[in-house]
Amino acid sequence: MRRINSKSTFEATDELEEVLKALANVNRLLLIYSLASGEVEKISVTELSQKMGITQPAASQHLKILKNAEILVAKKEGNYIYYRFNRRSMEKHKKRIDFLFTCALSKCKQLEKQEK
Repeated sequence: MRRINSKSTFEATDELEEVLKALANVNRLLLIYSLASGEVEKISVTELSQKMGITQPAASQHLKILKNAEILVAKKEGNYIYYRFNRRSMEKHKKRIDFLFTCALSKCKQLEKQEK
């Protein structure tokens, strides 16, 4: 397990910040839920804009943010670019989020024991 104040933890915070910012939007969360639910395995800008009732430029911007955060990857198929989950990167993000919450919950448990 990483140490909380280690260099690697501080370096990981920049990436984690980008991921959390990418997730801090209702449209992007709905897109992720949609992909995760199995409704669709991949989605294009056109499909996203129609599904969510937003403009294609807005859909494109949401997909770009999720791609930059390495949550999604893009693959060209014919005339369309489809987006799907980036499994390897998401596993890395999950480990970092789990580490953050594990540390916080551990501290909560310590404080609860002291209060008793």
